[in-house]
Amino acid sequence: MIGFRIVDCGIATSIQDQGRPGYAHLGLGRSGAVDLSAAGVLNRALGNSEAAPVVETAGGLVLECVSRCLIATSNWTSPLLVVEGEVVRVNPEAGRQWAYLAVSGGFSGAPILGSLSADSMADLIAVDVSTGAELQIGRLAVGPPTDLIPSRQAHMEISVLPGPHLDRLGSSALLTLTSTDWVVENNSRVGIRLTGGVLELPEELANGQSEPMIVGAVQVPPSGHPIVLGRDHPVTGGYPVAAVVDDSDISAALGAAVGSTLRFRVR
Repeated sequence: MIGFRIVDCGIATSIQDQGRPGYAHLGLGRSGAVDLSAAGVLNRALGNSEAAPVVETAGGLVLECVSRCLIATSNWTSPLLVVEGEVVRVNPEAGRQWAYLAVSGGFSGAPILGSLSADSMADLIAVDVSTGAELQIGRLAVGPPTDLIPSRQAHMEISVLPGPHLDRLGSSALLTLTSTDWVVENNSRVGIRLTGGVLELPEELANGQSEPMIVGAVQVPPSGHPIVLGRDHPVTGGYPVAAVVDDSDISAALGAAVGSTLRFRVR
């Protein structure tokens, strides 16, 4: 059934679930919600599977309720009943780049390769989220609410594993990587760019051959300002990889708002 009509599509709004793994060899990244833990909390609050599709936005999203339903948002994680004609506004909470809207039963549509996730790099859109579009919702789900709320901090410690090129970046690379308070300068679904320090890039690594990349890879471009690859990252890349963010901290790192600080800690 139709659950919502989009009054204003906001910024970088899309439908996301847990993505479509297994297609990197075909040049298609996984995608999925940038902050999987935040999306999972909202789904569990409504009794959905953690994999249920949600709306992801960088802000400014305005929806009109068409059918009575239960929702949860990044700013209101408890189930909230909305009825026909009510307006729902979705914006990120303080210190976060992305906001989420979940609905009991999940958002529905025709999956592409098993997923409703939009992929900004591949221009893959399973569900239209433009202004004026209508969002379908699935059958109501029943389950227990969650008691787990992720920590949201303006300064975070992020666990990483040594990357395949760390030793070739010089003897001081590890110290610089782990002793610097890195500031999030830019955040998109492709990745986050960090400033606050410089990782020296040897000349012989400046034009490396392209290699397969994964989400959470910490690349070192010629500027020396690290880039942490996001959910819609290119499947290959030529910049050296100094580290890889641990799976347990990927959502926290990628969800950090511009201006937040990160400190890397080798696991």
